[in-house]
Amino acid sequence: MDSRGGTVEVMRRIAPIVVLALASACGYATEVETSSAVTPTTAENPASLITTSPVTTSPIGDGTTPSGIAVTVLTVFDGDSMVVGAPGNDLEVRLLGVNAPEDGECFSDRARDMLLAMASGDVILVGDEYDQYGRLLAYVYVGGANLNQEMVRAGGAIAMSTDHPLRADFIAAEQDATLRGVGLWAPDACGPAPAEFTVSIWTVEADAPGRDEDNLNGEFAVIANSGEPTDMTGWVLRDESSVHRYTFPDGFTIDRDQFVMIRSGCGLDTADDLHWCSEGPVWNNDGDTAILLDSDGVFISRFRYIED
Repeated sequence: MDSRGGTVEVMRRIAPIVVLALASACGYATEVETSSAVTPTTAENPASLITTSPVTTSPIGDGTTPSGIAVTVLTVFDGDSMVVGAPGNDLEVRLLGVNAPEDGECFSDRARDMLLAMASGDVILVGDEYDQYGRLLAYVYVGGANLNQEMVRAGGAIAMSTDHPLRADFIAAEQDATLRGVGLWAPDACGPAPAEFTVSIWTVEADAPGRDEDNLNGEFAVIANSGEPTDMTGWVLRDESSVHRYTFPDGFTIDRDQFVMIRSGCGLDTADDLHWCSEGPVWNNDGDTAILLDSDGVFISRFRYIED
C-alpha cells in the first residue's frame, strides 16, 4: 500500500459522512454522493416531460426551438441512441452528454420506452461531431424541450462529466432526479425495494502520482459502511461510461465502520484492499462518476467529481 494507506487508516476511525453538493450552472469543483434511501416525491411518467428542475439558461437550451436538422425518428435503440431519417440518408444518433443503461441492465427497457415516448415523431438535431462508431453526437429537441436533459431529469439516463455546453444543466437535472428517487435512481427500479443499505462511495482518487498508466494502484475508489456488516457478493462499482466495471468477489463482506479501497491495478486482495486489475486507468482525471450497484443492479450510491 502506498502513502495514501495512512489516510485510509485515519478514515477508518471516522464515521462516514455523506457529502451532497447541489450542481450549479457556474461550474463544479466538488463531489456529489447520494444513497438509494430516497423517498420518491414525484411519480415516474415516461410519457410526459418532468419539469421540476430549473429551466436551463444555456444558449442552446433556453426553452426555444433551436436551429438544427429536422429529422424523423425511425428507431429508438435504447435510452440514448436512435436512427433518424435525415436528408439524403438514415443516420444513427447518440444523445450528447448522457448515458442510459445498456441492453439487459436494470432499467434499460424502461429507459428505451421513455425516449420512445418523448421522441416518436419529428425532432431537431443540434450537433456536428461523431463518435468512434460513426454516430452523430447531438442534442435532440422536440419544440423547446431538450430530450437529452429530459431523459436525465426523468431518471432514464445519467449525466456525463465530459464537457459540453449544457453539462451544468444536465448535472442539475440528474441531482434533481436522484433526490426525487425516480427512474433508475428509485429503490424499486429493478423489482421490490431492497432493505436499506448503509454502504456508500466515500471518495475517488483519480489522479495517481506520476503517469496514471504507470501507477494504476495509485488510482482508487474508497467505499465505507456506517451500518451492519453487508455481504457485497456480486455488487458492481462502475464509471459513468459503463465501460469500466468491477464486480466484488464472492463472499466479500464489508463490516461496520470499515473502509475498503478498490485499486485500479492488480495485487493481492485483503479485507481492506481490493484490486480491479484493469488494463488501464479507470477514472478520468478531469471528471467522472463512480456508481455502486447491488447484485440486482439497483442503485446504491454515486460519487461525482469534476475539476475546475
